Amino acid sequence: MCVAATIGVGALALAGPAAAANTTYYVDAASGSDANAGTSTATAWKTLAKVNATTFGAGDKILLHTDQTWVEQLRPKGSGVAGNPITIGNYGGGAKPIVDGKNVAGGGAGGGAVYLVNQSYWTITGLEVTNDNGTNNVVGSNRVGILVNNTSGNLKTGITIKDNYVRDVNGCFNCNGANGQTNGGISVVADTMNGLGNGASSYKDVQITDNVVERVGRTGINFDDYSTGFLLYFVSQDALSKNVTIARNTLKDIDSDGIILRGSKENLIEHNTVDGAGSVTVSGTQPGTVGMFVAKTTNTVMQFNEVSRVQTHVVDGHAYDVDLFAYNTIVQHNYSHDNEGGLILLMGGLGSGSNATVRYNLSVNDGFAGDKGIVSLSSGLLNGSKIYNNTIYIKAGLNSPPIAQQGWSGDNNNGWWFRNNVVVNHGTGTWALPKGAGTTISNNLIYGNHTAGEPADPQKITADPQMLAPSDTAPYGIANVGGYQLAPTSPAVGTGALIPDNGGRDFFGRPVSATAAPTRGFHEVN
Repeated sequence: MCVAATIGVGALALAGPAAAANTTYYVDAASGSDANAGTSTATAWKTLAKVNATTFGAGDKILLHTDQTWVEQLRPKGSGVAGNPITIGNYGGGAKPIVDGKNVAGGGAGGGAVYLVNQSYWTITGLEVTNDNGTNNVVGSNRVGILVNNTSGNLKTGITIKDNYVRDVNGCFNCNGANGQTNGGISVVADTMNGLGNGASSYKDVQITDNVVERVGRTGINFDDYSTGFLLYFVSQDALSKNVTIARNTLKDIDSDGIILRGSKENLIEHNTVDGAGSVTVSGTQPGTVGMFVAKTTNTVMQFNEVSRVQTHVVDGHAYDVDLFAYNTIVQHNYSHDNEGGLILLMGGLGSGSNATVRYNLSVNDGFAGDKGIVSLSSGLLNGSKIYNNTIYIKAGLNSPPIAQQGWSGDNNNGWWFRNNVVVNHGTGTWALPKGAGTTISNNLIYGNHTAGEPADPQKITADPQMLAPSDTAPYGIANVGGYQLAPTSPAVGTGALIPDNGGRDFFGRPVSATAAPTRGFHEVN
């Protein structure tokens, strides 16, 4: 049975004593008392207000009793130290304890059901979190399930958010000046802005892992460092946040974007599943939904992810998006299927270009909104971007363009590659390539319908690639795509162009030689 403790929000501002370090505190909504010491299951506290009034220290644990609900904001104070964080978790062996923020005032940055501000070395784990007050798209109704915020003007370190269930958050689409993108399920935000980022707020070593996020808006999981300003190209790399990992999360039925990562360097996004991003349209907004995107980043790897059923709502709709001012991004070993947009949207950068690498990915039945390329190139200066050894499968009845130039400045996309790809096109979509100089299109296998705009390629193969058991119905599960592998007798085997620094493996983990001609597509036959 679920037991709820309800309390007014005003109690959250109470001051309180500092806790002793390396102490475990217990909170029991059914039988606890705030007059207790809180340091044993028999002397548990009752309310989150008591927790919020205490300043915790390194090694402390705050454990909420399972099978119970608190209709309060959880906003504890204090910071841990390296190797000895403060932990929020649970005890009792039952269902995750519920923190329900529906009575929390949503205005400003503090609208998280669970909220940390200007703190380091915290682990939040084992909670069920919800934050739905029954409104939608109301200015001032900024709502987040778990919100970690740095407005200190300094570096904060060591934030871990893992193994939580975050559901039913009604964030605002048009709040916070960026279409409400910081609203939603889990959000870590540095938002002290001074234009250049020098001396501004930032994070290091943030891990968001193994969470389930469902029915939240606007965004499923968000990391945002606004302190760099917009033009990352002009910002010292030392001003960026660093080492953000978003891994092994499951997201479903997200109002708009699934995963956002902006304003950080040396990042990893892997083994996530996003199904049904863009599930809500709010009048007067343009969500521009994608499954996951990076922007204002340097040296990010996106790999082993699966994205499906993204809705476009006018723009975008892709599974993966290397957005504006994202540099040296690698998008590899991912699966994309049944998205209204395509596999990948590349937006470009300034100066030397974005230098993105898109390799060994699989797209099945994407781009069916009709005007979105499975590979979409937009906004210019994609110089140095390489799209190679991907497999694209388009079933009959779809009008998905294999490649499309979108948006402004597309003709400035000089010096990008499209090589060693396998495109099986049973649909009717046409090709629309940028006209920039220095483009390399070679060694692709294009089979099926040869529609208008298909690029010239002196090493092109148009024979059947001999997929083992391709299905017009895309399977769910990144482990279930073996039918799109190639037979040993495929004409794609050993006929690809040799690519330097090819990553050393294909989609399935098979080795790819650094010296021998590879198989075309996402599957290396060796």
